[in-house]
Amino acid sequence: MNQHPSENLNFDIKRSIILAEYIKCWGVPESRSIISISPNSIKTQHSDTVDNDSVNSEKTFVELYVFPGEDMDQVTRVATIGLSSCKFNNDEYSNSELLMVLPFDVVEDQLELIQHYMAKILSHMMTLGRNIKPEKIIPENQVAGSESVPLGWPRALLFDEPRGEPNELNYFHIGSQHITLSWVVPIFDSEYDLIKSNGIEAFDTAVNDAEISLVEVRRDACV
Repeated sequence: MNQHPSENLNFDIKRSIILAEYIKCWGVPESRSIISISPNSIKTQHSDTVDNDSVNSEKTFVELYVFPGEDMDQVTRVATIGLSSCKFNNDEYSNSELLMVLPFDVVEDQLELIQHYMAKILSHMMTLGRNIKPEKIIPENQVAGSESVPLGWPRALLFDEPRGEPNELNYFHIGSQHITLSWVVPIFDSEYDLIKSNGIEAFDTAVNDAEISLVEVRRDACV
């Protein structure tokens, strides 16, 4: 990975701890892909290079794991390990890992698109140069071009606590670093406007009233 030996060790320790928690809660992953973040670019083995002038000059890697749910779950989880090892331009570490929870058949049909989309989201986070807090919303025109969002998905994003997941996945305390797992939720532009104007509680109420699941990216807007 072209990193200093001590950083390789730190990454291995971090992977061991976080992956063990993932496996304890979700079972064994069925696949892993590698996203490499290097000077001025972010690249995956499944996607083209994406310009990113704000990534620190030190090359690092993010691993993307796919966890199939039990038959009754009907969902698949896609989670990162290694985003928390990436440095912003001010030389501070990101303290985040990302989680997407999606219908299992969507992941089966669109895995490469999902990997490419996650790469775009990672690039955006590094460009922001700061950690994303729960209930952060991003409009559809700030994350990725239309070619990067899987067809039919909502195009804005909500970052939230991993609702419905075991509490031990909310945070990982590794050495002096406190890492947050953020749930990435695709939302519609109208839902983005609702959250921006009236807060997350109004959005939660609208979701409940519409009886929709935020896991279902093929859904209609709740407002």
